Amino acid sequence: MKLAIFGATGTVGVPLVAQALDAGHQVRVLARDPTKVTRADPSLTVLAGDAKDPEAVTATVAGADAVVSALGGFGDSDSIRVGTALITAAMHDAGVRRLVVVQGFHLDVPGDPRNLGRTTILPLLWLGSRTLIADSRAMASQLASSGLDWTLVRVPRMTDGAPTGRPRTGQLRLGPFSSVVNGDVAQVALAALSDPTTFGTAPMVANPGNHLLGAAGYWLLGKRPAPREDRDPAATTSPGARS
Repeated sequence: MKLAIFGATGTVGVPLVAQALDAGHQVRVLARDPTKVTRADPSLTVLAGDAKDPEAVTATVAGADAVVSALGGFGDSDSIRVGTALITAAMHDAGVRRLVVVQGFHLDVPGDPRNLGRTTILPLLWLGSRTLIADSRAMASQLASSGLDWTLVRVPRMTDGAPTGRPRTGQLRLGPFSSVVNGDVAQVALAALSDPTTFGTAPMVANPGNHLLGAAGYWLLGKRPAPREDRDPAATTSPGARS
């Protein structure tokens, strides 16, 4: 399959690109700085540009069979809204129908459990970014009205790690202490591409259990993963960054 991936240098994007290439897909990615895409592969094409640039998005989507977007983060939330609008428009122009988007579990879908954790996550997200909630909700509305074959993969706090092979999926009771490794998120997103039963759905993905200490560092102390470009490659083998 020919895939266009947005957010390729982010927490989800890095394992997405790696797993897609390992599975034999042809991958085209858009990156503000192509040197930040460290994977070298003959099946990988890296374009320089921004997901908020219509021409760059159009060039990335052209010729793709499907698109995966992992755009956004606390420091770049408007790329979720603006980038997704440009992606869906480019897909319509190119005749591409399949889109998988990764975003947070705070986005509401009919049938979701109304547990306390769903309520407490919103002020924590607001503390991290005053605009992320509004931008991501606008993106979800864009998906619902896009007319495309979309899937929205919703995640809690993410950590670096290889796929565990046992993530929980569905409409889950998640909260600030919930987490998931990015390898599992990438695996679920890629599997959804060829699964028509996920069209128009928004499954949550999480690993079993709650992780109090890691969550406290993330939400209360601001110990979030550094952007990949700020990390020392020799210091860790785990992929991770925001887009």
